Amino acid sequence: MGAMHNLFTLLTLLSLIISVTHACFLTSKWNLYVISNIEDDIVVHIKSGDDDLGNHTIPFNGNYNWSFCERIDGHTLFYGYFWWASKFTSLALFDHELRGPCALHKEGGQHCYWLVRPDGFFVSRYNRTFADHWTFIKHWDE
Repeated sequence: MGAMHNLFTLLTLLSLIISVTHACFLTSKWNLYVISNIEDDIVVHIKSGDDDLGNHTIPFNGNYNWSFCERIDGHTLFYGYFWWASKFTSLALFDHELRGPCALHKEGGQHCYWLVRPDGFFVSRYNRTFADHWTFIKHWDE
Protein backbone atom coordinates (compact mmCIF):
# COMPACT_ATOMS: atom_id res chain seq x y z
CA MET A 1 0.00 0.00 0.00
CA GLY A 2 2.93 2.36 0.71
CA ALA A 3 4.24 2.03 -2.88
CA MET A 4 0.80 2.77 -4.30
CA HIS A 5 0.49 5.87 -2.09
CA ASN A 6 3.96 7.06 -3.21
CA LEU A 7 3.03 6.55 -6.87
CA PHE A 8 -0.22 8.47 -6.39
CA THR A 9 1.66 11.31 -4.67
CA LEU A 10 4.26 11.42 -7.46
CA LEU A 11 1.59 11.50 -10.18
CA THR A 12 -0.32 14.24 -8.35
CA LEU A 13 2.82 16.38 -8.02
CA LEU A 14 3.73 15.80 -11.66
CA SER A 15 0.23 16.82 -12.73
CA LEU A 16 0.47 20.01 -10.67
CA ILE A 17 3.87 20.89 -12.10
CA ILE A 18 2.67 20.37 -15.66
CA SER A 19 -0.50 22.41 -15.12
CA VAL A 20 1.47 25.26 -13.52
CA THR A 21 4.09 25.43 -16.26
CA HIS A 22 1.60 24.72 -19.10
CA ALA A 23 4.20 22.35 -20.50
CA CYS A 24 3.41 19.34 -22.59
CA PHE A 25 4.49 16.07 -21.07
CA LEU A 26 6.07 13.66 -23.58
CA THR A 27 4.59 15.52 -26.58
CA SER A 28 5.10 18.75 -28.49
CA LYS A 29 3.34 21.99 -27.72
CA TRP A 30 1.82 23.45 -30.88
CA ASN A 31 0.85 27.04 -31.62
CA LEU A 32 -1.55 27.39 -34.57
CA TYR A 33 -2.33 30.66 -36.32
CA VAL A 34 -5.10 31.32 -38.83
CA ILE A 35 -4.29 34.53 -40.72
CA SER A 36 -6.78 36.22 -43.04
CA ASN A 37 -5.59 37.76 -46.29
CA ILE A 38 -9.16 38.50 -47.36
CA GLU A 39 -10.33 42.12 -47.40
CA ASP A 40 -13.65 41.18 -45.74
CA ASP A 41 -14.14 39.61 -42.34
CA ILE A 42 -14.16 35.81 -42.31
CA VAL A 43 -15.71 33.61 -39.64
CA VAL A 44 -14.08 30.40 -38.48
CA HIS A 45 -15.36 27.75 -36.07
CA ILE A 46 -12.53 25.61 -34.71
CA LYS A 47 -12.96 22.37 -32.85
CA SER A 48 -11.35 19.07 -31.99
CA GLY A 49 -12.65 15.89 -30.47
CA ASP A 50 -11.81 17.32 -27.03
CA ASP A 51 -12.19 21.10 -27.43
CA ASP A 52 -14.67 23.42 -29.13
CA LEU A 53 -12.96 26.79 -29.54
CA GLY A 54 -16.11 28.39 -30.93
CA ASN A 55 -16.72 30.98 -33.65
CA HIS A 56 -14.16 33.71 -34.31
CA THR A 57 -14.34 36.66 -36.69
CA ILE A 58 -10.98 37.42 -38.31
CA PRO A 59 -10.54 40.79 -40.05
CA PHE A 60 -8.22 41.48 -43.01
CA ASN A 61 -4.60 40.84 -41.92
CA GLY A 62 -5.87 39.71 -38.52
CA ASN A 63 -5.41 36.27 -36.98
CA TYR A 64 -6.80 33.83 -34.48
CA ASN A 65 -4.35 31.59 -32.64
CA TRP A 66 -4.36 28.91 -29.97
CA SER A 67 -1.99 26.43 -28.36
CA PHE A 68 -2.36 22.78 -27.46
CA CYS A 69 -0.38 19.72 -26.49
CA GLU A 70 -0.26 17.00 -29.10
CA ARG A 71 -1.81 13.72 -27.99
CA ILE A 72 0.61 10.97 -27.03
CA ASP A 73 -0.99 8.58 -29.53
CA GLY A 74 -0.37 11.06 -32.40
CA HIS A 75 -4.07 11.38 -33.28
CA THR A 76 -4.57 15.08 -32.54
CA LEU A 77 -7.13 16.65 -34.86
CA PHE A 78 -8.28 20.26 -35.08
CA TYR A 79 -10.87 21.08 -37.71
CA GLY A 80 -12.01 24.46 -39.05
CA TYR A 81 -15.28 25.56 -40.66
CA PHE A 82 -14.84 28.80 -42.63
CA TRP A 83 -17.37 31.32 -43.95
CA TRP A 84 -16.59 34.21 -46.26
CA ALA A 85 -19.57 36.06 -47.75
CA SER A 86 -21.50 33.28 -49.59
CA LYS A 87 -18.56 30.85 -49.57
CA PHE A 88 -17.96 28.04 -47.10
CA THR A 89 -15.39 25.31 -46.65
CA SER A 90 -14.14 22.98 -43.96
CA LEU A 91 -10.75 21.37 -43.54
CA ALA A 92 -8.37 19.82 -41.05
CA LEU A 93 -6.10 22.48 -39.55
CA PHE A 94 -3.94 19.98 -37.67
CA ASP A 95 -3.60 16.22 -37.89
CA HIS A 96 -0.81 13.67 -38.34
CA GLU A 97 -0.51 14.50 -42.04
CA LEU A 98 -0.25 18.27 -41.48
CA ARG A 99 2.61 17.89 -39.01
CA GLY A 100 4.93 17.57 -42.03
CA PRO A 101 4.41 21.02 -43.56
CA CYS A 102 4.53 22.57 -40.07
CA ALA A 103 7.10 20.74 -37.92
CA LEU A 104 10.56 22.23 -37.50
CA HIS A 105 11.83 19.42 -35.22
CA LYS A 106 13.12 21.88 -32.66
CA GLU A 107 13.04 22.06 -28.89
CA GLY A 108 10.15 23.97 -27.37
CA GLY A 109 6.94 24.81 -29.15
CA GLN A 110 6.10 24.17 -32.76
CA HIS A 111 4.27 26.70 -34.93
CA CYS A 112 1.85 26.13 -37.78
CA TYR A 113 0.56 29.03 -39.87
CA TRP A 114 -2.56 29.01 -42.03
CA LEU A 115 -3.07 31.73 -44.61
CA VAL A 116 -6.65 32.19 -45.84
CA ARG A 117 -6.77 33.92 -49.23
CA PRO A 118 -9.47 34.45 -51.87
CA ASP A 119 -7.88 31.62 -53.89
CA GLY A 120 -7.79 29.14 -50.99
CA PHE A 121 -6.01 27.84 -47.91
CA PHE A 122 -2.24 27.60 -47.51
CA VAL A 123 -0.09 26.21 -44.67
CA SER A 124 3.51 26.84 -43.61
CA ARG A 125 5.91 26.32 -40.76
CA TYR A 126 7.07 29.93 -41.19
CA ASN A 127 5.13 33.19 -41.03
CA ARG A 128 6.82 34.76 -44.04
CA THR A 129 5.90 36.57 -47.23
CA PHE A 130 3.29 34.62 -49.17
CA ALA A 131 5.59 33.31 -51.91
CA ASP A 132 8.04 31.74 -49.44
CA HIS A 133 7.34 28.27 -48.01
CA TRP A 134 3.52 28.16 -48.32
CA THR A 135 1.83 24.90 -49.37
CA PHE A 136 -1.57 25.03 -51.06
CA ILE A 137 -4.10 22.77 -49.33
CA LYS A 138 -7.60 23.57 -50.59
CA HIS A 139 -9.78 25.99 -52.60
CA TRP A 140 -12.94 27.53 -51.20
CA ASP A 141 -16.02 25.39 -51.87
CA GLU A 142 -18.48 27.00 -54.27
